Amino acid sequence: MAIKQKEAQPSNKLLEILTTEYKGESLILGVLATITAALAVMIIGRVQGFHIPEDFPVLGGSPNDMIFAWTVLVIAILGLSLVIYPFFLPAFPELRKISWAGWYDFADNAIRVIIFVLIFTVFVSVIDATMIRLIQVLG
Repeated sequence: MAIKQKEAQPSNKLLEILTTEYKGESLILGVLATITAALAVMIIGRVQGFHIPEDFPVLGGSPNDMIFAWTVLVIAILGLSLVIYPFFLPAFPELRKISWAGWYDFADNAIRVIIFVLIFTVFVSVIDATMIRLIQVLG
């Protein structure tokens, strides 16, 4: 007996285009969103050379330029989040698997780190003081 294969049903072309990931698409979106966010921040910060002239149609003038810059910044942040979210998506299930240290282990490890940093700081300070004196003697 032959197994009947299910025929693929035609899907919506728009849905197919929106769900297809293209190679390099995220990289281009990330670069453009970063540049756009930087330009919006420069307009908001009124960096010299990055402003919208007063006589510019529609966007010129006091409140309109800031409304435009903030809108562009929000859109750029949304674009960056669209790029970053899929990158971290596989990490979310792994974060649920983490077993966090108890209070005793946390305190023990924190004290060990503080002691190590203090010892290393003293070591580097002694080396620094020795080098300074050596340079003063030789110089």
